[in-house]
Amino acid sequence: MAGITRDLYKLAQSPTKSIIGVAEEIRIDLSLTPCPNLHSGTIQGTVKNETSQIVEGAVVKIMDKDYNPISHAITGDDGKYIFTPFAPGTDYHLYVSAVGYNLETINPFTLNADQTLTKDVTLHADTKSTLSFIAGDITTDAGVAIMGAVVQLFSVVDTTETLIGLAFSNQYGQYAFRELEKGTYRIRISALGYLVSTAEVSITKDSSITKVVTKLTVDPVTSKGTVSGIITDETDNPVVGADVILYRVEDDESLTPIALTQTISGGVYLFVNTTPGNYKVKSTKTTTLV
Repeated sequence: MAGITRDLYKLAQSPTKSIIGVAEEIRIDLSLTPCPNLHSGTIQGTVKNETSQIVEGAVVKIMDKDYNPISHAITGDDGKYIFTPFAPGTDYHLYVSAVGYNLETINPFTLNADQTLTKDVTLHADTKSTLSFIAGDITTDAGVAIMGAVVQLFSVVDTTETLIGLAFSNQYGQYAFRELEKGTYRIRISALGYLVSTAEVSITKDSSITKVVTKLTVDPVTSKGTVSGIITDETDNPVVGADVILYRVEDDESLTPIALTQTISGGVYLFVNTTPGNYKVKSTKTTTLV
């Protein structure tokens, strides 16, 4: 740019050398390195809202074409930001975030050598910024995460509850409900093999995050499992009326018979109310010879 001086090289500094003797001469050489910012550019702009008021304290972030973060700046009391010196490049992405506003972006842009770009941004009010958030963790009494629990969220007014949300815990036992207004809520959690748990949550502040930790207790009835299968003959046809004995495998590998049933159509058998453990089945079918 005309009228603007720039460093051709980085400012360098030599090592220290000393003159010790009378009329001694020393030599100090210095190698200069080209200035990497010699042909850099500038990205600047102003951030305002929908009513053209400046937005102070907005975060302006620039990423490369692969969305890797490069740098960020904060708008001043005049709503302005600036990145300088900034390396020339293509497909830069610019994002702007501020409290109470939606995240905004502009079209990808190219910055040429020695170029100054002005990128003004208009922020739009986040109408949901005052809404709140409930985050929950579901575990066993031993602290093991429970996956697939059904979580119901009810809005409670006086004594009336209204179902307004449904979620399922992930592999970490976590769930979340978003965009909640201030009020009273009831969370009801159920999972196969556990007793139903209920928790009350009151949201009294805007933009709040409430954490709910729930430990589910094993249900002595529904926690029991089932053992089922199909009995077939040597030609892979189902055997109807076969005797099936269920054995529990003990710690010493011995077998203890605990239940007996017979197969029905399709060769199907079923044992219910089976407690946790290791099991085997044995099966046969008898006939009377005349």
